[in-house]
Amino acid sequence: MVLLGYTLVLLCIISVLELVYRFFTIRASLQIPISIAEKNMPVNAVVKIYNHGILPAGKVAVKLRISNSMQEGGKNHWITIPDVGLGETRHEMKLQFKGVGCHEAEVQNIRIYGLFGLGYITKNCKDFASVLVLPEIYFSSIKISEATKNFMGDADIYDEFRPGHDAGETFEIREYRPKDKLQSIHWKLSAKMDDLMVKENSLPKACAIILFLNMKEWLKKDTVAAYLELVASISFCLMDQKCPHFIVWYSKEIEDIRRIRIDDEEAFYLFWDSYLRETTVVEKDLRGTYKNKYKNEWYLHDLSINEKLEIFKDGEFLCQIDGTKIKDECEKLEILL
Repeated sequence: MVLLGYTLVLLCIISVLELVYRFFTIRASLQIPISIAEKNMPVNAVVKIYNHGILPAGKVAVKLRISNSMQEGGKNHWITIPDVGLGETRHEMKLQFKGVGCHEAEVQNIRIYGLFGLGYITKNCKDFASVLVLPEIYFSSIKISEATKNFMGDADIYDEFRPGHDAGETFEIREYRPKDKLQSIHWKLSAKMDDLMVKENSLPKACAIILFLNMKEWLKKDTVAAYLELVASISFCLMDQKCPHFIVWYSKEIEDIRRIRIDDEEAFYLFWDSYLRETTVVEKDLRGTYKNKYKNEWYLHDLSINEKLEIFKDGEFLCQIDGTKIKDECEKLEILL
């Protein structure tokens, strides 16, 4: 009995020393090959266990926490890898990200079990990967007036196909035509070319429309998807009709409003990459703050969407969207800008 007792004590000591040794020789990482996924579609992910020791590790459990930037809280998942050998061990699995937003999968810690099964030791191991799940886009009937199409204003971006009035940027230099004004003749170049040459100014592509994302409190899971799909549908329809516009929201990162100009699909997806990675629930009067910050910029119309899915045009209530029927609501939505 005494010999058995000494054996058990020795076994416990060896197990503790073994766990301590493995604590310093084992770590974990997470890899997700893609950065953008469709809603409710499974995504391949790989958990890698690195064993830098001289002994196989046996069983390891990994705590994985999945959270969404557009929702509070998150869920924990335990992944058990039964047999970890020397070097690198890969454990492939599928993760399903429900709901629109920036989903972050984080390896928070790992449990390293002893070979004799007498216990485990927990090691913090921070590693994460993120996946953007973009909202679906529905067709909306947004009509652009001639005033909006031909809106004249200052901008840093110029039309590639039409000349304009901005003398600070040259659209093209061409030969003189009978109806051209004498003030537009480029005299120095004309003397050099021995022919009358005309300098055409560029046309600034100003934004006549501002879209404010005025969500001031956390939304329920279904309402978040409806809110983002409504925003995506309106913005995409404006872009599809070649109507440049700003999307404006309050950023906690810079503690100020941010805006991104949407001219094409590249800018459209750049906006979603920026917006979905932020927590944007802040009590702010975006419309008033924007006018104070950009006092010298003019625009024709603004649209504001709040957490109740209410749409305001130029500060006045326009309509409220039923989030449970978001596709039908977007398709029957009519806005004249």
